[in-house]
Amino acid sequence: MPNSTFPAVISFGDNHKPVITAKYGDEDDEDFSARMANAVEVQEIDSNLYISKELWLPAGARGVFGGQIVAQALRAAFNTVPDEFDIHSLHSYFILAGNVEVPVIYQVHRLRDGRSYATRYVVASQRGKAIFVCSFSFAKPDKANFNLTHQVEIPKVPPPESLPSDIDVLSELLNLDDITPKYREHLKQKIEESSPMDYRQVVRSKPDSTGYRYFKTRGKLGSDKKLHACIIAYASDSGFIDTTVAANGVPNNGVGMLISLDHCMWFHEHARADDWLLYEMQSPRTNDGRGVVFGKIFTKDGKLAVTTAQEGVVRLTKKEQEKRRNKDRQAKL
Repeated sequence: MPNSTFPAVISFGDNHKPVITAKYGDEDDEDFSARMANAVEVQEIDSNLYISKELWLPAGARGVFGGQIVAQALRAAFNTVPDEFDIHSLHSYFILAGNVEVPVIYQVHRLRDGRSYATRYVVASQRGKAIFVCSFSFAKPDKANFNLTHQVEIPKVPPPESLPSDIDVLSELLNLDDITPKYREHLKQKIEESSPMDYRQVVRSKPDSTGYRYFKTRGKLGSDKKLHACIIAYASDSGFIDTTVAANGVPNNGVGMLISLDHCMWFHEHARADDWLLYEMQSPRTNDGRGVVFGKIFTKDGKLAVTTAQEGVVRLTKKEQEKRRNKDRQAKL
């Protein structure tokens, strides 16, 4: 039977009581790094077959956090390639919402093992049904040839130390007097989750198709480059599709459905997930109930480490739809 290890997280390992006791704001955040490592880990149960150790249901979400599924699938694929191979790209589709009460099974298909490249295809399933599929390509570093290199410049935005964390922002909202009891309870749940990731948003003064967000783990990780890549994959899905909503100036209570359909990543070089990373997110288009977002993840010294892309379902509440219909009618008069 699954057991809860910290709010909204289900562990499938054993029935021991939680050993992670850190709370947001504690001076010793090492428990948070252990928590983050557990979040992306999988256990081998047979040849090319792995199972999730834990799953997270974010407050208000329909299913398991998509970034965790991507990260665990990557971890499973990593386990089937030699250490000298690095991940350089992944292309995935979310098929069904994951059930946090049921462990996810990851079946790895070894499509190719070449001298320079290796290809894996992973199917994540629950109760016999595929909920997620992803292709992964791994490559050995090319040190023998002279290679072209260029990149765009890192955006000029305020440093992360000058920005409040997501938890700080939620705490300020909780102190407001004019919020509904339902929304107040939602805020409390979000704060209690005490995410092992530290996210810091650059605030937008008006609707904008481009947003910026910093992220890193709370607490230091080891030197396992595979773990860092998995955690970056985990965090790359957080708040990403929300860029489509912000581009249209839709308030939080105006969103009826916001879910990811696919997720793609290109890893350009190694980056540490426990150092600040800047995530630039830009949405060029929303239409027909969907929105697309492109992202760039920079290291603190300005190197472009990862490029991302995602499409998702974007639907408004009936109230917000009617509000915008009336606004369009008035504009045409």
